[in-house]
Amino acid sequence: MSRPQLLLPLLLLALTTPAPSAVTPRPFDEERAYRDLAKQCEFGPRVPGTRAHAQCADWLVKQLKPLADTVERQQFTAQVNGKTLRLTNVVATFDPPDGRRASPKGARHILLCAHWDSRPRAECDPDPRKRSRPISGANDGASGVAILLEIARALKAHPPAQRVTLVLFDGEDYGTTVETMFLGSRYFAQQYRARPPDWAALLDMVGDKDLRLPQEQISLDRAPEVVARLWGAAARAGSKAFVAKPGQAVLDDHVQLLDRGIQCADIIDFTYPYWHTTADTPDKCSAESLGQVGRAVLGAVGEDEGQVLSD
Repeated sequence: MSRPQLLLPLLLLALTTPAPSAVTPRPFDEERAYRDLAKQCEFGPRVPGTRAHAQCADWLVKQLKPLADTVERQQFTAQVNGKTLRLTNVVATFDPPDGRRASPKGARHILLCAHWDSRPRAECDPDPRKRSRPISGANDGASGVAILLEIARALKAHPPAQRVTLVLFDGEDYGTTVETMFLGSRYFAQQYRARPPDWAALLDMVGDKDLRLPQEQISLDRAPEVVARLWGAAARAGSKAFVAKPGQAVLDDHVQLLDRGIQCADIIDFTYPYWHTTADTPDKCSAESLGQVGRAVLGAVGEDEGQVLSD
């Protein structure tokens, strides 16, 4: 992800949040999520074209296959600075059991996503000698993925009343320009042909020990109802990291989805001091932060589910 050159005005926005649902909240095991964060980093920097990248892709598919109804490797290539990258989005789908599938208002669909690759260079490292090294990407990538893996387990244990798709984007952090970043989300959006999901959430840099999640400005401008849904669910779940105030505008995977007509909000802490440095390691993250975000997102899914079951 990157900062736009010009930040949009940080204006407070009065939003009406969805009514709470009577659906029992799904449990979220934050310690297991943290172990998944650390496991991704154990492979090494997950830079496209490396052994660590290939190993992590296999591991992600292995984790999701026993949980989801379908798991797909969405494989594609991208040309970046004369180099051909072989990339893989991992797409897992959860369908409601028979008898809970239909609603008079039509089948509903939620999209949850994160990126699983890590950056090939630590250009923001305070030590100039380290700026050409790849980063571990504990918070910048692995944190969102870890939360989605634990959400997948929750959905397996308690199947949803609506379709839920989890997408792990590749190639988000590879390049140095907007055109050479967000490769996986751009490909996914270009290939998407179905009716847009009812709402979508992007999880990026959500594991920082000192987690603070204001409402990302592009999301506020272009998907305010989704922001209201997520931050409202976070408040009801007791997730203190979510701050109901505008934050800065961040260029991230959600912009690719928004441009395709998919209403997506970015959950991101862009004040992370170890962004794009070699110090973005698991010790800078916490299970408690992962739990705050995981329970908020599962709460939003549950409230949507309550709407489906009450139709």
